Amino acid sequence: MRPEDLPAVLAMNNDAVPAVNPHDDGSVAALVAEADRSWVVDDGGVLGALLVTFAPGAAYASANYRWLSDRFGSDDEAFRYVDRIVVAPTHRRLGLAGRLYDTLAEQARAAGAVRLLCEVNVEPPNPQSIAFHAATGWTPVEDLEHAPGKVVRFFERPL
Repeated sequence: MRPEDLPAVLAMNNDAVPAVNPHDDGSVAALVAEADRSWVVDDGGVLGALLVTFAPGAAYASANYRWLSDRFGSDDEAFRYVDRIVVAPTHRRLGLAGRLYDTLAEQARAAGAVRLLCEVNVEPPNPQSIAFHAATGWTPVEDLEHAPGKVVRFFERPL
């Protein structure tokens, strides 16, 4: 992801709400600056997908990242946390998410990680993402209620 991608990243991210949290110009720039990985799929100048991840030990204040770090953050079991993966509606069903995850898995494994971690909304519901993760080797870990109407399901994918 390059600085010039940020306006399109912000638009794609905010078009995907409530599947992901909304951002503004400053917060999306801070997210990308703090991330371990921030990738986009550029399809001839059109943003097709984006992926943002964090490694153990980041100062990232996300409640979901903190919850997972508390459970999986030991030195012996490194992980990569997928904060968000978004595919543009025009690019769905082309395998972009799977390819991004496979590339991430390969690089994370080479860096010593033993698992990928993420969360998917249960409330508000995101059944397509839950089905995708279940079909691509992710295992549910636990559900966490943040507030009434806001529940996430954590997933892990061993490497």
